[in-house]
Amino acid sequence: MSPIRSASIALSCPLWACDFDDSNHLIVGGGGGAGKHGVGNKITLLDVSDESEIVNAGDIELSKNEDNVQTLAVGPRKDRNLTVFAGVNSSVEELRKGNNQHFRVFGVALPGRSAKSGGVSGKFSELARESLFSHKDESTYQRLLRLSQPFDGVAQLGAIATGLAKDHQIILFDVPATGASRWKSRGSLDIPKEAMDLDVVQTGTNTYQLAYCDHFDIFTVDVSKTEISEPRCVYTMGGEAGRRPMFRSIRYLTPGFLIAVANNADRKGVSLHGYRLPTKEQENARLAVVKQLPKAVTQATGMAVRNLTPLSAPAEKHADAQYVIAVASNDSTISVYTVEHKTSASIELLANLERVETIKSVHDQMITGLSFSSFVPPTSPRPPTELSLKLASVSMSNTAVVHSIPLKKYIDKSSPTRRGGPPKPARYVVALNGERESPLTIVILVSLMFIVMALVGQVIVEAMGLGQPVLGTNRYLPVRWTVPVRHGPVVGSKFLGDLLTDIKPEQRDQVVVRHDETGQLAVDVHNEETHGPAMQWDQLDSEDQQLWKERLKNKGQWAEHMGETVLTGVMFGEIGGNINAMIGEAL
Repeated sequence: MSPIRSASIALSCPLWACDFDDSNHLIVGGGGGAGKHGVGNKITLLDVSDESEIVNAGDIELSKNEDNVQTLAVGPRKDRNLTVFAGVNSSVEELRKGNNQHFRVFGVALPGRSAKSGGVSGKFSELARESLFSHKDESTYQRLLRLSQPFDGVAQLGAIATGLAKDHQIILFDVPATGASRWKSRGSLDIPKEAMDLDVVQTGTNTYQLAYCDHFDIFTVDVSKTEISEPRCVYTMGGEAGRRPMFRSIRYLTPGFLIAVANNADRKGVSLHGYRLPTKEQENARLAVVKQLPKAVTQATGMAVRNLTPLSAPAEKHADAQYVIAVASNDSTISVYTVEHKTSASIELLANLERVETIKSVHDQMITGLSFSSFVPPTSPRPPTELSLKLASVSMSNTAVVHSIPLKKYIDKSSPTRRGGPPKPARYVVALNGERESPLTIVILVSLMFIVMALVGQVIVEAMGLGQPVLGTNRYLPVRWTVPVRHGPVVGSKFLGDLLTDIKPEQRDQVVVRHDETGQLAVDVHNEETHGPAMQWDQLDSEDQQLWKERLKNKGQWAEHMGETVLTGVMFGEIGGNINAMIGEAL
């Protein structure tokens, strides 16, 4: 199993956002905002083709009078030219005029050869800047930016959302496939609460779905070629008011499944929730999988997701696949999880949500951006011996770090094969074992269980007189618990009348029915020194007679149809001078 390798680079400004073009090129953006503090605002191209080194392959210096880069997303690419969308607020002066051209589009010409060999760096150019939000309050900025998954020759749908606005909005826009045509707006949504996160998925040739969340609710919006539906709440976080977990990030896995990360109240933990989205308007999303992050993770700041079996076309059906999920926390830790998407006929489900790695202290300060590279499974009959998925993170400490997560080929042995048919399909999964509960914990719990069972068993053995005392617990137990096990009546299965016939006639008046030292019934010739005092049946009061009859009936020695004649002339003994107590206990 290969370890996770990493490389890092320190730039000249705090970084707030990042996104991959392909697995070799990473775009990062940030800055110090408007002011004369000497910290500029930049968008930078990084060459990450070498897993052990990151190289600055070019950048564009933005105005120091404007805000820093808050969001960015890499759009379509044609040859070696790609499009980058970003969120950058205009200068304070322009904001006061109500002119915030927050939506920026840049072109990047990738270098013709590796920047590491001293070749030409990438070239940036600003292509457009627009004001898409209809509300003009000065505090508004472009907080969120997402594009749907790219497919060859297919347009993408983009979405942006306001932050710190008095009136909250989401704007949708088209991104042409070639990059040559200009993007165009698709419409806007006025929403009652600020969106914490959003994502877009393509559901058909010309159809998409937008999902966004506020603190407690998840909404979906269907987007067709001609219409945009009203937001529909598909899930509301349950729990006691003031104690409910709050959604922080959401991402689509497939058009039918959504993954969300939620922060518990008072920074007391983080959990991952996988939801099955409804197929009918009257239904709500249902929880499919859930996982609590380790207790050390108190608050999540972001999430990224990547499918290791990507589709080649929007209409293609999702097959069995593994998704990799990265969650960044406020202590600069990244928790890496995997979840399996499984299909059988028309049934789809999520399973095996497992943590595979915890990467601690990735940056000196809080992680502000997180992104996975794309992954294209190799089709060559001789694929590279080592494959990896890259995970980029940026922070306020001016640093960008790229981790390379090892992958391996996986063939499902349980899938059926047909004679003469194609071989079993192969896919790729993370080449790391899931972090399950420590076996030491299980061993300790099982050992404690056996120790407790052994102690309880020994106490029972000693209490019932079945073995030698080891613990000496009898002295602490009630007396009635320590009576030895009764192996059946001493008088056997005969009736009392039958037993009396075994006694010699001259001894008949001396017969005593008594309790022996174990509490069992015994018939014997009375000896006062040995058996203690005894009384004739006629001498017993009615209460004692009734107790003796019940005792004899329970032991099968007497029945009502026999009458009391058989008892006349027989003596009944006492133990400890309290016949009522002894017989009552025996009953």
